[in-house]
Amino acid sequence: MWVIAHRGGGELYPENTLTAFRQSEALGVDMVECDVHVSQDGHLMVIHDPTLSRTGGQNFRVSDLTADELSRIDVGNGEGVPTLADLLEAITIPVVVEIKTPAAVTGLVRLLGTNPGLTSRIVPISFYHRAVKELVDRVPGLEGGVLLAGVPVDLAQVARQAHVRMLSLHYEMVDQQLVEDMHREDCLVTVWTPNTQDEIASMVSAGVDGIASDRPDWALKARRGA
Repeated sequence: MWVIAHRGGGELYPENTLTAFRQSEALGVDMVECDVHVSQDGHLMVIHDPTLSRTGGQNFRVSDLTADELSRIDVGNGEGVPTLADLLEAITIPVVVEIKTPAAVTGLVRLLGTNPGLTSRIVPISFYHRAVKELVDRVPGLEGGVLLAGVPVDLAQVARQAHVRMLSLHYEMVDQQLVEDMHREDCLVTVWTPNTQDEIASMVSAGVDGIASDRPDWALKARRGA
């Protein structure tokens, strides 16, 4: 079971900052998860919201500012908004990249085309399933996943239509039977975001393939059976 630090471990550190990702890697997580929007000048920026109001305290849209301008807005502990390239240089483990806007596909294709070695380190996921399909179709060897907020009648078919095996589901929708059903369909099940010790323990018991949590320390502890 993978332990994935959601937004770098958003309840332990300022979310989506290089400090968060570095600290989570030091904890021993298998992957970190981040979100990407696109700056005015076309850079992939690691930030969850389309605006800076919540994390940066400023009423700007990410898409209205350049990467340099975004890097100078404090989003936690004096750190600016990093680029995805910054994140990939800062740590060595794989990065689950949630595509928050279909516009990010172009940037990801360009990044992976220039640095094909990153294909094994980037796992794109999104609620925009067509964006995931386009990305994995255009980048040979890239494996991604689809995010869902509900459970359709044929869950496995949703993954197949996007040309991926991984389903990323809200933990409240998942139990052991669902996981076993999806495994029979050759699908992987990861969950977001159980953030209490009981919630995390229930997902370990269900046999999920990965847990994306804002408390990766608790997820690591649960995986050890501690």
